[in-house]
Amino acid sequence: MATRAMTPPARAQAVDRSVARLFEAFDHVPVAAVIRHAEDLPRALASQVPAIFFVRAPAFHLGPLVWAVQARGKMAFVHIDLIAGLGKDRAGVAFLAREIGVNGIITSHSALVAAARADRVITVQRLLLYDDLGLHSAMAAVEHARPDIVEVQPAVIFPLVAEQIRARHPVPIIVGGFVTEPHQRQAALERGARAVSTSTVSLWP
Repeated sequence: MATRAMTPPARAQAVDRSVARLFEAFDHVPVAAVIRHAEDLPRALASQVPAIFFVRAPAFHLGPLVWAVQARGKMAFVHIDLIAGLGKDRAGVAFLAREIGVNGIITSHSALVAAARADRVITVQRLLLYDDLGLHSAMAAVEHARPDIVEVQPAVIFPLVAEQIRARHPVPIIVGGFVTEPHQRQAALERGARAVSTSTVSLWP
């Protein structure tokens, strides 16, 4: 019996890069699925999550992965800092924005946030917080870069810094890192996070 070839997903003709529409979706399902292993993607695609965050995927695999997400009506974000084989510079941002057509870019670097803003993709600046000094320097970076969204990691620190972050920069916040139980997700949302990002499949509704 002949095997029918699978047609790979094609790039979307129009890429939705509306922050407002993203948060409208998060109001209904406040979870972004974090994909570290390709075998988890089918479960994320079948879930109700409105956004999928790719980390650690090789650059040459990204196109079909991103397009599969967009074909399901979800938004695809790529953590440029962690993608093997992709420059962590303006050229890398331009490749993701123009050639792949991602909805958004995640980075810890202010210069890459600025480059992504110039290419009109949704910008997520990740803050890894460990102490008060780290919070001060991180907020200075956010004020300089002006991302669309801040992602605070690890989640356990968010209740301790939520008010300080909102007082200095009223940007929408996503919380990630070690969100593995429903009560952790709920605690972040109750303290003002708009969504949580997690690789824990059981938390993807």
